[in-house]
Amino acid sequence: MKSISDIVQQLQRHFFETVTSRNLVYNTCWEDPRIDRKLLGLDSNSNMLMLTSAGDNALDYLLDDIKHIQCVDINPTQNALLELKKALFKNGNYALLWDFFGEGRKSGAQLIYHQTLRNYLPKQSQQFWDKNIHNFDPESQHGSFYFCGTSGKVAQTIYNRIHRKGLRPAVNHLLAANNLEEQAYYFREIEPQLWNPFSEWIIRRHATMAMLGVPKTQQKMIEEQYEDGLLEFIRQSLQHVFTELPIEDNYFWRVYLTGSYSKECCPNYLLEDHFQVLRHRIQRIETHTSSLFHALQNSKETYSHFVLLDHQDWMAFTQPDKLAREWRQILFHAKSGARILFRSVMPNPEFLPDFVFDKVQFHPDLTIPIHQKDRVGTYESTHLATVL
Repeated sequence: MKSISDIVQQLQRHFFETVTSRNLVYNTCWEDPRIDRKLLGLDSNSNMLMLTSAGDNALDYLLDDIKHIQCVDINPTQNALLELKKALFKNGNYALLWDFFGEGRKSGAQLIYHQTLRNYLPKQSQQFWDKNIHNFDPESQHGSFYFCGTSGKVAQTIYNRIHRKGLRPAVNHLLAANNLEEQAYYFREIEPQLWNPFSEWIIRRHATMAMLGVPKTQQKMIEEQYEDGLLEFIRQSLQHVFTELPIEDNYFWRVYLTGSYSKECCPNYLLEDHFQVLRHRIQRIETHTSSLFHALQNSKETYSHFVLLDHQDWMAFTQPDKLAREWRQILFHAKSGARILFRSVMPNPEFLPDFVFDKVQFHPDLTIPIHQKDRVGTYESTHLATVL
């Protein structure tokens, strides 16, 4: 007979899987590709398998003239998002790409989609955008695509709170700061207003974390490391990002604080200078809706690079058999010297199966220093392993 604790955990896992498999969770990537590209050493011979997320980082890696990128996600809506970005490159109109994904809004989005973009999409992606392209309409209830999806709804809640508290001028000053001293000054003005009993209650809710794509496993990892759990972790992360790192090119936080990017602060794929290069290479990115394990199990290819995001955390401790099974497939399909990159809320990768450490070499001498420069700031560690 199952205990109450087991039943609760099962319900939490089911809720998380429901949220993350049926909804658009990530409307922008939440990993810093500038760090990735320094660690991965990509070139024209690179053949990569990665998790899709929002597709931004796959486009960023393509700037290194990578041979092929296979993007895998069990959530078809994440692949549909990348396919829409690909369609905008295929369409060949930079201004349209900027309106959709730089501004996050476009008047007449539905008409433009049906007339110029829809035919570039695979059928499954068409089915998603036929129902959801209105999210780019400036008159929609969200006002920005970046306030859509589950993580976007959380961002919109923060955005609205900033307005209600009269903090918009301080946030704008923070984003325009020229040095760390200025940043710290405005962050100290904003920070106390972010926290109250209600916001702290919201953060502690499993539903909120699920909307942000944070499974219960990761929540428990954080709670075991920090005395005040998630609250302490988030506070420290925000302080690091906004007072210790330059904000001028931190597009990750800009888009969630404002609902859009700026031409000076945006992902590389949105820079006009890169448009034609990416347009000519866009066919090198393929999407596949599947779990990572099944994608590998059905693949006949070998890969020089794997980008696993924080996916390993999702199985740590609660699904060790599944984690081991996935790593056997990764290693089976890895070329000699292949590089495997992932992030974690744990400080080290000791939660991986024992056999992994016999097959790969980790490089903390490279990852620990560079992790401190990560502009996102929501992970405890970055890990790079090379296959022996």
